[in-house]
Amino acid sequence: MKKEDEALILGQHIQSNMFELKDKDGLARIGVLETAHGKIETPTLLPVINPNQIMVSPSDMREKIGIQAIITNSYIIRKSDKLREIALEKGLHHLVGFDGPIMTDSGTFQAHVYGKIKLEPLEIIEFQKAIGSDIGTALDLFSEPDDGREKVESDLMETIARTKMSAENKGNMMLAGPIQGGRFPDLREYAAKEMSKIDCDIYPIGGIVPMMERQMYFTLADAVLSAKAYLDPSKPVHLFGAGHPMLFSLAVLMGGDMFDSSAYAKFAREGRMMFSDGTRFLSELRELPCHCQICSTHTADELRHSPAKEKLLALHNLHVSFSEFRTIKQAIHEGRLWELAETRCRAHPTLLDGLKCLKKHNDQLERHEPLSRNLAYLYTSQESYHRPVVTRLRKRILERYEPPASNMEIMFPEATKPYSRTFAEPMKMALEKADVNFWADSLFCPVPLELDEMYPISQSVVPEFLEPDVLREKENVLEQFKEAGMFKSEFRKWTGIETLEGLPAKSNPMPDKNQQRVKAVADLQFGKGAGAVLLDGKVELVVSKNNDRIRNVLVDGKHILSMRAGDGFFTLKPEGGRILLKAFPSPLLRVIVNADSAEFNVLGRNVFCGFMIDADPGIVPRDEVIVVTESDELCAIGQAMMTREEMLAFKKGIAVKVRDGIGKQG
Repeated sequence: MKKEDEALILGQHIQSNMFELKDKDGLARIGVLETAHGKIETPTLLPVINPNQIMVSPSDMREKIGIQAIITNSYIIRKSDKLREIALEKGLHHLVGFDGPIMTDSGTFQAHVYGKIKLEPLEIIEFQKAIGSDIGTALDLFSEPDDGREKVESDLMETIARTKMSAENKGNMMLAGPIQGGRFPDLREYAAKEMSKIDCDIYPIGGIVPMMERQMYFTLADAVLSAKAYLDPSKPVHLFGAGHPMLFSLAVLMGGDMFDSSAYAKFAREGRMMFSDGTRFLSELRELPCHCQICSTHTADELRHSPAKEKLLALHNLHVSFSEFRTIKQAIHEGRLWELAETRCRAHPTLLDGLKCLKKHNDQLERHEPLSRNLAYLYTSQESYHRPVVTRLRKRILERYEPPASNMEIMFPEATKPYSRTFAEPMKMALEKADVNFWADSLFCPVPLELDEMYPISQSVVPEFLEPDVLREKENVLEQFKEAGMFKSEFRKWTGIETLEGLPAKSNPMPDKNQQRVKAVADLQFGKGAGAVLLDGKVELVVSKNNDRIRNVLVDGKHILSMRAGDGFFTLKPEGGRILLKAFPSPLLRVIVNADSAEFNVLGRNVFCGFMIDADPGIVPRDEVIVVTESDELCAIGQAMMTREEMLAFKKGIAVKVRDGIGKQG
């Protein structure tokens, strides 16, 4: 097939999808949303523009701050004769003086605050279409955190019905379908499931402003994550009214893509300045602890007495907000967002409550947690102990690790990594006396020393002195491992050379620790039993001359695996893929593609979303995967960029980065 034909096929598959994933770190993602008036790179903030009182013009915001899009209120425009006439005659973009993407709210908040207003769901949709809104919003019903379940459920059902009507009448306008449900996680889940069935383009999570105003961040996080778990992953998630920079990193970590707020202007009128760790009154500042354009060219006293104080403070607030998003995006690229969010959330006790809520949703977060990251795991606080990468490591060791035969288990204390090198001499002495299996008392959990070069075990930086709560939890995890039968013989903690006294007599020859390492890592990476089938034959290990670490694994003369120096996991080779295909039934370890895709994948081309048929539900980003046809024929080996749900939902973007195509199939 010619390249022109390939491009045509690709174009037919992607033209209907308007959101493309560019990078991700767990639920956090960088994406591009295409609108009629340009692209929006997420995550980002849409400043609220009130056409009746514009403090900073959108054109100034774009020039000075670099904003991409704005949001304004269609109800405010509609109820003003003057504004309505201009908007209908010359268009919304002319009215506010901005030629980029504009989202419009529907008037829900005004109806909630001021009582019943004369506004019908289809009327406001038709008006948003008529004035040329790029993204219109359905007229939902707002729920307060204190509202009872009966009212919240009734409002939610009405919101769903209104959104269905709005979707049927949206025309070419993109539609935002609000997710309500108050403080009830199960209603947020239901709303997400039902809204995902409707033809919406963006999913705003509503009803969270009162939670922020009352600093109910645990409830807010619970609402967002409960909804996020069941929303169509190919559509952006918008958090209505979430506009303070101290919240952004946590909100993006939970999967928020778009945000809006008028706080930049409201706070400026009150003489308040936003920072990534909170808000301060200008009147109380002697110095300006900020490097933005405004603070770098003014003193606190000059700002206080400036005739343009409100505008300057608004610009400062926008500078700080968009600077925080640049920080967040860089953290996503580096795989550092957890550390950033943990640091930011310690700025306020109630925000820390929101971070602690993530533990409740660890299973959901773990599904999106990459296999490994480019940079080391950094422990920032006791909340670090509950990150999904830690949860996954414990679970996989308990479920997939098969300890070798031994008559003694010795656990070494936390020490310089990798542990097997630090304790090489006592290990050698012990193995000369008995059949010993070795563990390390890692922060994360008891770690078999065969796995000690694997992420995040070796690639972690942990303080010497841990909090008492974490030490207690470590002991609880050790007990869980004991109860699960992970220590199959006598267990001793290493206290020095005296630990080797009275060891049971050795009955087996000295084990090949490198082969044990290959087997253990393969089991944890690909599934229990993978190590045995991969090593079934004459095994040859290629070891680095510089550091004695495993580099390549050959079986019967065929190269099946390479061990990565960076994270201690394996890069799968086609011959290894063939072995695993025979050993594990479909769809395990697989990404199944259609015939159009397979023709290119065998030549080493990437797998694109839109060509997927199915995939292993257990795939996580950065997993090694086997690309196969519907008939389970091997096409290629590569690395997954997404979860199965994302691969199937998106119609645009790379699902698998192919490393080895097998060549043309006969």
